[in-house]
Amino acid sequence: MRARSTDTLSSFTVDVAFFSGDERYATETYSITASTWFTAQQQALQMSVSSPFDDPRVPDLRREATERPS
Repeated sequence: MRARSTDTLSSFTVDVAFFSGDERYATETYSITASTWFTAQQQALQMSVSSPFDDPRVPDLRREATERPS
């Protein structure tokens, strides 16, 4: 038997910034439906690995997720 989830889903807008070292070179925006901001952030970061900006040739590549106010 499956347990019922009582979590309420909310819509989040998450910006994922792509950096080379300390220099931001791109930002992509993701619309995520999730139960918490943390879950939305993790989903957006996971989705961003398919971005053309997630290029392994970029030195010191890193990504950072921030919530955009709705």
